Amino acid sequence: MLTADVRRARIARWVEYRGHVSIAELIREMRVSRMTVYRDLALLEAEGRLHRVRSGATAFPSAQFADGADWMTWRLGQERAA
Repeated sequence: MLTADVRRARIARWVEYRGHVSIAELIREMRVSRMTVYRDLALLEAEGRLHRVRSGATAFPSAQFADGADWMTWRLGQERAA
């Protein structure tokens, strides 16, 4: 079983890499309860490492992209796709 610190670090890295992670994915992958996931996400949000949303968590743009140009390119692509 993972320690809480290791689990939270993995969650933060996963969100930064993928951009979004669902609560169901975290429960399945981390093998913890829903309440443990909620507590972990609340703590990580308080630390400024991610943003909680209804279905899970999303990365802050600065965590997911190397610089502002990458962020703007991605954002424009998202707006065009919508």
